[in-house]
Amino acid sequence: MNLDPTPIAGSSNPSARATQGAIATQACETCRARKQKCDEQRPKCGLCQKRKLECRYREPQPTKKDKTLVEILDRLESLEGKIDRIHGSMPAGFGPPQPAPTSQPSFSTDVDELASSSSPRLAQQPSLSGIGRSQPYRHASAAHKMLTWPAIQQLLLQALPSNIGDWKISEQQGPAFILQIPKLALDDNLQGRPFAAMQSQASRSAGEARTTFPRLTRDAMLQLATAYFDTFNLMYPFMDRQNFISDTLAKVHTEGFGVDPDSVIALLVFALGELAKDGSCGNPIEEYKGRPSGVRGGTASDPPGIALFNEARKRIGFVLTGYDLENIQIYSLAACVTVSLDFWRLTVSASLACRDLITCKPIDWKSARGDVIKRVYWHCVIMETALHLELDLPPTGITDLGDQVGIPSFNNPFCEADHRGNQFSHFEAHYASQVALRRLCADLHQNINDYSTNNSSDTPSASNDDYGGPEVGFLKQLASQLSQWRRMLPQDLQWAEDDPASFPTPQQADSGSFNQPLGPNLLSDRVQSCRPLFSTDLDKEPIQYPYVYAIQVALLRTRYYQAKYMVYRPFVYKALHFPEQMTQEDAEGVAECLQSCLMWPIILSPPSRQKRLVPYLFCWSQNLLGILLIIYMTQYNPMLSEIRARLCRSRFEAEIDQTVEMMLDWIRDSRTTDSIALWCWKILQGVYQLEL
Repeated sequence: MNLDPTPIAGSSNPSARATQGAIATQACETCRARKQKCDEQRPKCGLCQKRKLECRYREPQPTKKDKTLVEILDRLESLEGKIDRIHGSMPAGFGPPQPAPTSQPSFSTDVDELASSSSPRLAQQPSLSGIGRSQPYRHASAAHKMLTWPAIQQLLLQALPSNIGDWKISEQQGPAFILQIPKLALDDNLQGRPFAAMQSQASRSAGEARTTFPRLTRDAMLQLATAYFDTFNLMYPFMDRQNFISDTLAKVHTEGFGVDPDSVIALLVFALGELAKDGSCGNPIEEYKGRPSGVRGGTASDPPGIALFNEARKRIGFVLTGYDLENIQIYSLAACVTVSLDFWRLTVSASLACRDLITCKPIDWKSARGDVIKRVYWHCVIMETALHLELDLPPTGITDLGDQVGIPSFNNPFCEADHRGNQFSHFEAHYASQVALRRLCADLHQNINDYSTNNSSDTPSASNDDYGGPEVGFLKQLASQLSQWRRMLPQDLQWAEDDPASFPTPQQADSGSFNQPLGPNLLSDRVQSCRPLFSTDLDKEPIQYPYVYAIQVALLRTRYYQAKYMVYRPFVYKALHFPEQMTQEDAEGVAECLQSCLMWPIILSPPSRQKRLVPYLFCWSQNLLGILLIIYMTQYNPMLSEIRARLCRSRFEAEIDQTVEMMLDWIRDSRTTDSIALWCWKILQGVYQLEL
């Protein structure tokens, strides 16, 4: 993009003035209306003096080159005026805003100072026609929608002037922009290591030759299946371990692999099992300044399990038309291996097949199979809700069937392996709590959206001076629902609100439930109650908890803090764009929002050191991006800076520095395998002045 170096209108630079040509004459409004020549005398022209009329001159119209700067300065002047009026509306305790460093985005510096030659970067910014003087709050949970906030767009104008076209595209296209980001190929370098297949002489199915793979011996298949059921299926238990081992695995072992649902399911389970093993204990794909990557196993373009996944993809086309439980499981399993757009497509396919199954076929909900259908249904709901809230992708409407389906009861007896896993990790309680939280998050989103829509005007002139978003009492009521959800968690899942890194209860840290062979000296370490479950030390080899226990806990807690952050985020918008309307309670809401961003367990170790095991990994980077932009604004926006200094708890400053470090590390580490993370990293490079 060619950036115009023309100075701001009014500059004394004669060479710049010459390039703009002669200044057009400016008739006063009276002479202009009468269509007669004006002598342009100031403060009153001759005609207005003679007739004793009020004489007004229009401001000189900017040239096309100058409109960008006028627009920026006009907006900064508006924000400056609002901040200057803060003393008349804010309670005592919020002092005058301090000017930000001139090298950083400023929202209180004099307009003349910003227009001076000491701010050459600002003077060269391209135009964003979507930035108005102020815009009423419009709720959108998706983090990338924050890029349309006027204050954030101004920040990007200064930090990333050459990429401003990308941000404008994201505003116009919404979630399609993220989905169109080129994703990493899943089948690179597969030509060098294909499966060595041979025809099975023992089995034929429907006239089709079935295939066996020498590397998939019964022991190998059992190990891969165990790895899957001890990891991914504990987080989303929509597969029945006992049925898979006794029926599906036995069938493919004795008959080989064909184009039937059992064969596809088996290959996908084995692929995820390989991903779980290598993603947990495999070699890091790279190092950064001596720190091993949290992405383990395989390479950036050749992840673990890809060959098995490709064998499953060859057969998926033959089972696409069905809508039995097995078809839904196939879509859901395949989605766990893929990223971004493919994940969305497969999730939608799973939801549609699930809807058809529930509405078109009789189901005995009290049977063991009926309970598995309930679990796969709620898995679809969780995935779809996450994509809708976090990427603004359209839902299928499957959530409307929730009352008809009911909550899974896990009424069929656990097999011995699942019983041990549940005793250790409480995956059943985690799963039920995730379902309840996702339903609550969807309701919170809808309530905030409805409130903002019903209480704001679509008339620009009426809405420019009105925040238009949800008010304090309404948001506090929603926040209380989240607090109630947390208080109602089972004791084994409880944690202290201000200590998200701790073990659930002191009793559990000392109990015999952790007597599994976790590693050398681990049990003695665990007995020390001061030892947290999550660590900020990303250089140390992470503790390997069985049954992805740390990831299960991290997902539940992080989504709670994420939901709390979303409830209070409208206060941040109000502080950035309507500071003169802020009250003490609004400021406290901003503080709650900031504090809910601290030390998310998902960005700590062990979860961040085992990224391949984190479900729909690609969603997290853009969530962290939004938080990092807000945290950055708290350093230079006077209102946010004042709230940060006076209302956030005493530990905030120490924890916020660690949080920023952990979040930046997450996105930097993910960028080689996740194109959305790479997109986020490019934004943060300009904002935080990060090295390449």
